[in-house]
Amino acid sequence: MFKVIPYFNFQNALEAIDYYVEYFDAEVVSVTKADHEMFEGASEEFKMSEEEAEKFVMNAEIKILGEPIFISSTWGGKEINNEGAQVAFVFDGDDEEAVGTAGAFFGKASSAAARIHMPLGPAEWTSLFGSFEDKYGIDWMISAN
Repeated sequence: MFKVIPYFNFQNALEAIDYYVEYFDAEVVSVTKADHEMFEGASEEFKMSEEEAEKFVMNAEIKILGEPIFISSTWGGKEINNEGAQVAFVFDGDDEEAVGTAGAFFGKASSAAARIHMPLGPAEWTSLFGSFEDKYGIDWMISAN
């Protein structure tokens, strides 16, 4: 069985994780940084200062609305543009609890949005839809099915 899990890179992955925890109520499942002992014998091309290694996320997993998302830092502080990346959360529009959760999520997450594309509300194709772009350029959609 296969799963699709979004994987995002950030210049400062620790900052991004904090952002998603604060505004998206993300749950941090794991964070493995470059200072972990498993990377002690890394080849020279991957070596970094102790200070850099303490802040460099090799891999992290967070959950948003119970769904996994992987995160890591970009090598060499490389700038990254996540513009055009999209994540869609789809839920049962007949489930009152899910509708409430969707509304609460959209309200809190979009409060820190760079831009709201479509406020949460009825749309031609569904009873509830909304979308916004976060400060990292990622578009987030929530939609009743």
